[in-house]
Amino acid sequence: MKKRLLLVIEHCEPRLSKWLKLEYHHSGKIWGKNLVFTRVTQKKTQQVLRTLGRVESRPAKTVFSGKKCLVLDPQATQPFTTQDCKHADAVIVGGLLGYEIPQGRTKQLISDSAGFETRHLGPTQLSIDGAVFVVKAISEGLSLEDIEIAKEIEIVHDNIHSTILPFGYPVIDDVPMVTPGLVEYLVKR
Repeated sequence: MKKRLLLVIEHCEPRLSKWLKLEYHHSGKIWGKNLVFTRVTQKKTQQVLRTLGRVESRPAKTVFSGKKCLVLDPQATQPFTTQDCKHADAVIVGGLLGYEIPQGRTKQLISDSAGFETRHLGPTQLSIDGAVFVVKAISEGLSLEDIEIAKEIEIVHDNIHSTILPFGYPVIDDVPMVTPGLVEYLVKR
């Protein structure tokens, strides 16, 4: 029997912000065991992430050299499938907070130099934990077309102010799956 697929989050942000920490924590809850964080060079960040999974200071391309890995890259030409889960040792998600207009950072920081095949999760830029949820759903047998994704969500602060998050969030029972704690974090800002 094939061992369970590893999920790798390649940490590419210069610091571990509160928002990023919330997404990483939720990713750990979604995925469970077999979670690895790579490219984590700061000691304090390593300590925090060790509570969620295995931590490596080296990039995924070095840690998993010679393994069958897939990088989830919005610019990839092929979609991620259940078949991919059967053949891959690990799936690599970019630990990147997105911009309203995608900047292609996954390609620049991971895909172009990793030497691994790439796959996409549809046309919408997903949150990190949203991508992890979609990978888990596909690894459990759903197809990408079966997963509903909200194109953006609005966080209402009060009668006047709100924040639009222009990222994809999986929809579960007609409700977008927003990172736990994120709404409270955004309202306090």
